[in-house]
Amino acid sequence: MELRQLETFISVARHLNFSRAAEEINLSQPTISTHISALESYLGVQLLVRSTKEVSLSKAGKDFLGFAQQILTVRDQALRDVRGEDFNARGSIDIISSTIPAQHLLPDIIASFQKQRPNIIFRIEQTDSRQVEQGMNGFRYDFGFVGTVPDSNRFIHYPICEDELVLIIPNDAAQSPESICEGFSDYIRNVPFIMRESGSGTRIEIESIFSKVGVELNELRISSYLPGTHSILMAVSKGMGVSLISKVAAALYADAGLLKMVEMNSSLFRRQMYVLHNKELCLSPLQQIFCDHVRNFFKNGSEV
Repeated sequence: MELRQLETFISVARHLNFSRAAEEINLSQPTISTHISALESYLGVQLLVRSTKEVSLSKAGKDFLGFAQQILTVRDQALRDVRGEDFNARGSIDIISSTIPAQHLLPDIIASFQKQRPNIIFRIEQTDSRQVEQGMNGFRYDFGFVGTVPDSNRFIHYPICEDELVLIIPNDAAQSPESICEGFSDYIRNVPFIMRESGSGTRIEIESIFSKVGVELNELRISSYLPGTHSILMAVSKGMGVSLISKVAAALYADAGLLKMVEMNSSLFRRQMYVLHNKELCLSPLQQIFCDHVRNFFKNGSEV
């Protein structure tokens, strides 16, 4: 069993695609296949299930993936300790993130990290919170970023910063922010409300807030279900209704004079943002350094 075979297996397991793995580790597809076949022959088990349309991990492959990752992590740690800290090291980090972290947190986090390690490449996929968990289950990504606590116990998750949901209303709304805050429950029942799509972390938080203030979903005058932060902001700015959305996203539109932002000044409207990684995989030195950077980023004075 060779380390290069383990690197190949981990890359294929990450992408579930031979051509993408070949591109990532600079090998030809035939060489990728040779490495995988040799590793399977050595172990005496089938690690990957191949078909004409897709590649998936077998049960043995899922079990072995964690061990393969640990072996390479020990190798990387040994090299790091022997050679000393290498700030010019090359590598890549794959992230899957829900909308708010992807658009408003990760750019600052990554820019700060790359000042110290400019040769690290980041690949980021943006989706909703439910898809973040599903993506992390497939071992393709190093880290996930979400605005809700993950349901699965397969992940280790750390709170990184606090976000706040604010009410956004059209510029021509008659009610003052003070009166809206005082009578929020009655107000929200009597105006057209724009709801996030199912699977969104913000949608989950909105439903939780309404439950806590005694507003049933069937009492709302829902005017539309929209699939993302930008579309909701645009809809509110055009007078289609009101909505609850992340303060960091709403502030850009409010500062531009496109809508009004009402801060509710209640802990009910605050939530944590989280970084998570798979409990079954051992973090490599690079992954651990990035994870520590993320956890310390907002503690050191940066604000969401």
